Amino acid sequence: MELFDIVKTIFKSDKDWKNVGRNDKVRNFFMINRIMSIQFPTQANQFNHTKISPRPVVDWWHNTLSRHYSKQPSWIFTSTKKKAKVEEQKPAEVYEQAEELVMKKFEVSRRELSDIKRFFPERYQGWMKSINDQLGPVTKKDDI
Repeated sequence: MELFDIVKTIFKSDKDWKNVGRNDKVRNFFMINRIMSIQFPTQANQFNHTKISPRPVVDWWHNTLSRHYSKQPSWIFTSTKKKAKVEEQKPAEVYEQAEELVMKKFEVSRRELSDIKRFFPERYQGWMKSINDQLGPVTKKDDI
């Protein structure tokens, strides 16, 4: 079982709690104790020793909290915030001839040019497009 499944099961009946495995209790002990410390800091602090057996502690949390709560309380957050979808950006056009001209004229390296491209993408694209338009059509070396 995953952590949030176990946390939800802590507040359910003993029948549901029997489905939680021994290894799951041991593996998720630290995070369960950390979540419970939000509402019960003193008790969680007492269980926060290295030599304590984690399985009985998780069982204690279940026995104690299942008596007081019939469902998961509001102070436990088991759902995470969903990420907003990132809009797909169309790939930037590559102006090799314009980039070569800029590198030669301003004596900058390819790395410096890529930094400009990364930090100022809109201005860079506009600048390269205007230079490329001024250069005219690209002629291949094979055509000469």
